Amino acid sequence: MKNITINKILIFMSIFAPVNSGLFLFSNNTSIFAANDHGTSILLVGKDDIILYKKDIIISTDDLKNIKKNKTPLSEKRSVFNIGMIDEYLKEGKNYEARNHLSEIFLNKKIPEKQHEIKELLDKLNSELIFSTKPSEDAVLYTVQAGETLSKIAKQFNTNYELIMRINKKPDSRLNIGEKLKILKGKTKILISKSEFTLTVLLNDRYVKQYRIGTGKNDKTPEGTFEVKNKMKNPTWYSPYGGVYSYGDEKNILGTRWIGFKEKENLAGFGIHGTTMPETIGTASSDGCIRMKNSDVEEVFDFVTTDTGIIIQR
Repeated sequence: MKNITINKILIFMSIFAPVNSGLFLFSNNTSIFAANDHGTSILLVGKDDIILYKKDIIISTDDLKNIKKNKTPLSEKRSVFNIGMIDEYLKEGKNYEARNHLSEIFLNKKIPEKQHEIKELLDKLNSELIFSTKPSEDAVLYTVQAGETLSKIAKQFNTNYELIMRINKKPDSRLNIGEKLKILKGKTKILISKSEFTLTVLLNDRYVKQYRIGTGKNDKTPEGTFEVKNKMKNPTWYSPYGGVYSYGDEKNILGTRWIGFKEKENLAGFGIHGTTMPETIGTASSDGCIRMKNSDVEEVFDFVTTDTGIIIQR
């Protein structure tokens, strides 16, 4: 029987195989108790010593004894999120609500040792909520009118026509009158972690997808908040060491996309781009820009608009 301490909350013991208790998978010799308003515990499941409090903190009976002995307020031991609520949402098919709660847990690293498992579940949920043609609360279902173009529709919703095409699996930009289009709504944001080599896309401050990146050697990648200056497909590279190299030139290292940052004091020429050297992803090897695999930067490019905020942190 494994003791579970207050600072080691087990949420995703079996993240993709929920049974009985949903997100939790317990062995036969495990007991689950619930605390009532008077602080006493009520046996729910099993025979041994796991305690489940009203706010879904999991601790051992030894920890419970210490809490009672030290008269530690229960509120100080409660989790800031409700695991049972996420479980119920998933059981009821409320993937949007489950995703939103999991997004908060993931972005705030509330369970750092389970980040990978939480990310996998988020990606699975967003494969339907964001990246499929199925309707969701993240989007509107738009009916194409006579004379409309993808660019016109995209401008109406402050998005990119490329993203509409990607979400709706359209091979080209042709439209039919009465055609239904799923269009994501809200504002996008990009969070970049230099230490973790990750770039995370958010929609309305909720997780969309996370990508691996490369950063600047010798800590050349600046930190702070940046705005989008321009976006280019198949960009020309103006080398800081001299020379101008068109797309396709073997000396052009920018890959298939460029997302440039607006200049700040003593900071110019920075941006996010693809690469001809995918082996450098996950390393600090650029001259300060953010490198991505071409397939990844093409996807991010479709999400980014001129009002997308970019935050770079250590």
